[in-house]
Amino acid sequence: MNADAALPQRSGLSVLLDVILAPRAAFEALATRTHWGWAFAIICILGCVGAVLQVPAGHHVMVATFTQNPSHDPKIAAMSPADVQQAIKVGSAFQQWTWVFYPLIVLAATAVTALVLLVGSAVGRGQGSFARLFGLAMNVAIVNYGLNYLLIGVLVTLRGPDSFSTQRDLLGTVPSLAWLAPAGSAKVAALLAQINPFQIWSFFLIALGLTVVAKMPRVPAYVAAAIVTFGDAVLTVPFAR
Repeated sequence: MNADAALPQRSGLSVLLDVILAPRAAFEALATRTHWGWAFAIICILGCVGAVLQVPAGHHVMVATFTQNPSHDPKIAAMSPADVQQAIKVGSAFQQWTWVFYPLIVLAATAVTALVLLVGSAVGRGQGSFARLFGLAMNVAIVNYGLNYLLIGVLVTLRGPDSFSTQRDLLGTVPSLAWLAPAGSAKVAALLAQINPFQIWSFFLIALGLTVVAKMPRVPAYVAAAIVTFGDAVLTVPFAR
């Protein structure tokens, strides 16, 4: 008899729950069957709620950027008052519907993560396939793209939109090393904001997942996990204001 066939079938929902409560058991299930549908659905629900809750704060940051701090951006300083109002109007309309694109963002981010992990698996002498690593990445994404984003939305709502005037204010919503960044250093804050409890949690989950799902040795697994978990920090720095 096939050993995998003798294993009890797990639902995607129970696997997702185990990612939080019993990650090794979850990854053992993902090593034999790709579960990502439930994870994707729940991440989208949590993330979309978080995105909607952040809209008022995002609007306040945008208005403050255009009206209170134009000297920080020569392009804004060169705009006429009518152009500024038009830009705010367009930006506000777009922000109202950013949550609609959240599922696409999750899918794209998960696919890129799976590709990077696949390369890491090949280099680190693992046995991972794209399908298995996509399932791993999607289930672990519940931490950052689901729970983290929802928490940000809740905290932003509790503090009120008037508490946020810059991107740095939003970056400091969740505890991170950005709290230690010097005042005015937006790019440094953007980099350090990636060192937060959710990112660290994701790092260890991915590293463990690679050792179980892709049968990778621990050192290559941790290196690959660090690249996919903290690599996006470098990409956010140029856009920080």
